[in-house]
Amino acid sequence: MLFRSLVLSSTFRQAEPGLEGADPRRRLSAEALRDHALLASGLLVERVGGPSVKPYQPAGLWQEKSGRTYDQGHGEALHRRSLYTFWKRTSPPPTMMIFDAAKRDVCVVRRRATSTPMQALVLWNDPQFVEAGRVLAASLLQGQEDDATRVEELWLRCATRPPTTAEHATTLELLADLRADYAANPEEATAARAVGEAPLPEGLDPIEHAAWTLTAVTVFSHHASVSLR
Repeated sequence: MLFRSLVLSSTFRQAEPGLEGADPRRRLSAEALRDHALLASGLLVERVGGPSVKPYQPAGLWQEKSGRTYDQGHGEALHRRSLYTFWKRTSPPPTMMIFDAAKRDVCVVRRRATSTPMQALVLWNDPQFVEAGRVLAASLLQGQEDDATRVEELWLRCATRPPTTAEHATTLELLADLRADYAANPEEATAARAVGEAPLPEGLDPIEHAAWTLTAVTVFSHHASVSLR
């Protein structure tokens, strides 16, 4: 009775008119999601083959499991395809786990696909995604002359489509709010621009760069960017 009451409730059955029978979008896999961020930013190393690499990972995880030290890679190793990420079965990459990658200690015929608040926090805070956001932001500032064009380019690179009128306007509003926030807290702008090891371009206004960095991270976390087409 409880389940019947839940599924027949008006709250459970809410849907946008005309979409009642539409299939929900599926999120990109853990590996594809990271690779997409690297590709959109221009950081992805597309060289084929070579040894496993060790990209960003929270410090101390291996010590808790086996007493060993995770020796993070540098340079190219940070931006290779997820296929090449070193995988320790007793301590797999946490970002991959949060996005439902298989642990590889048992056979998995089909991956589940979840949608959790933790996933959004990873997209907003994980060094790999924030670094990709700041590199993408620098590219926009160096390649486009006005905010409207930059927003168009940002959506094309993250969502592979132009923004809708509402999305374009909302993105510009977000950008304006971030500029004001970082202007009032310049130390936070400095911190945002310091995430990751990719070189920091010279000549960019710190407030402007930080504002566009967080804007890029926000657009990339949008369902249009992280979902299969």
